[in-house]
Amino acid sequence: AQAILAQASLSQVVGLRRPAVRSVVASWHMGNCSNSDAPTGNGAPQHEVKLAISPIGVKIPSLPEAYHTSVVVDDKEYCFTSNGVVCSRSCKSHARFQNGPAKVIHMGMSHISGEEMLAGLKRHFAPGTYDMLRKNCNSFVDCALFYLLRRRLDGQYRILEQMLECIDDTIGFVRILSMGEYMPNPKANDFNVGKILARIEAVSSVSVGLADKNDGRKCKDSPGSAGKDAPDTAWVKQVAAQIAMIPL
Repeated sequence: AQAILAQASLSQVVGLRRPAVRSVVASWHMGNCSNSDAPTGNGAPQHEVKLAISPIGVKIPSLPEAYHTSVVVDDKEYCFTSNGVVCSRSCKSHARFQNGPAKVIHMGMSHISGEEMLAGLKRHFAPGTYDMLRKNCNSFVDCALFYLLRRRLDGQYRILEQMLECIDDTIGFVRILSMGEYMPNPKANDFNVGKILARIEAVSSVSVGLADKNDGRKCKDSPGSAGKDAPDTAWVKQVAAQIAMIPL
């Protein structure tokens, strides 16, 4: 089995490049959207964001390594499992790995709290939608880091699962190798990290535009003119129409 994996052509994973995050709202079609997808918060960043990493299994020569990851905000861990997003203290999800977590990396400071991030993402990572290859802990961490910091999970932590997903889609390799223990979860069929990131970016851009427009009007209007502080009705309708076009 190791030999088959080692001989897998790199051409099979060329199509695994991460989808670009696009902020042009009008280029997306269908779906509805809630502003809960948009990161909120102002002022100086106050919440420390860390990435916890543990290798999975034995390292096979000539093959990428598999990893379990979780995101830690203010010392509270957030991890995606078959039960949905689970919160714990002290990187509990890494306890099953030897000396886990192997690494805890400071990723940056965010003005968004862990609870705000969870509120924005948990409906995309509902219980029962976990898939070992297509929608796993690393998928969630990728989205969480983007929500909190506009950063992505380094591709080295996902390359093996992406290779295996590509091969399994073609010949059912992982299902054969696992003797049927792995079966694709149909509830993860429509999941796409790129769409979620684009949604976060687009809704955030719209929110910033609305705030900027309100601020601009307040500067132009005289103090105390409450009615003039309201944004233009036609412009609000245009923003609402753009939000409705962002895919789930």
